[in-house]
Amino acid sequence: PFKMQSRCDLMTRDTVGALRRAGCVEVWMGAESGSQKVLDAMDKGTRVAHIYEARANLRRHGIRACFFLQFGYPGETWRDIEHTIQMVRETGPDDIGVSVSYPLPGTKFYERVAAELGEKRNWSDSDDLEMMFRGAYSTEFYRELAGALHEEVRGGNPRWDRVRELEKASARSALPWTSC
Repeated sequence: PFKMQSRCDLMTRDTVGALRRAGCVEVWMGAESGSQKVLDAMDKGTRVAHIYEARANLRRHGIRACFFLQFGYPGETWRDIEHTIQMVRETGPDDIGVSVSYPLPGTKFYERVAAELGEKRNWSDSDDLEMMFRGAYSTEFYRELAGALHEEVRGGNPRWDRVRELEKASARSALPWTSC
């Protein structure tokens, strides 16, 4: 048996069937967001529909489907976050990994936020949920969001009321960018 990482758009019926026959038991995919606007801004080259299709194909073949989710991309709004929460609820991944967006040197994203990075200029200088640039929400918000999503996936009791409270408290009305 083996586990692997892949892109959602590569998890076609034929591919997943071949993976199962080869002994694959778990696939981690960079779903990132349930918002097409955010995926397009990231230049992912994937569609939200690919996430749903990949999950269905993996479920059909008894392979665990796990998502990497990313929050805090410039221009992401509460509505975009709601789309991601809805996608997680509807697809029911077996596990998730949650992080905030990290600008990598040499990318357009890095150039957009470079002036705001301060001393922490590399993702290795931060933890998975600590913002390295000025985003729409606070680090505390993203930590609560990650905790609530993990509880959602585990079938626990997520603290969505706390997430919403932090969303209202930390949302900034005027960002240096207005859309993805």
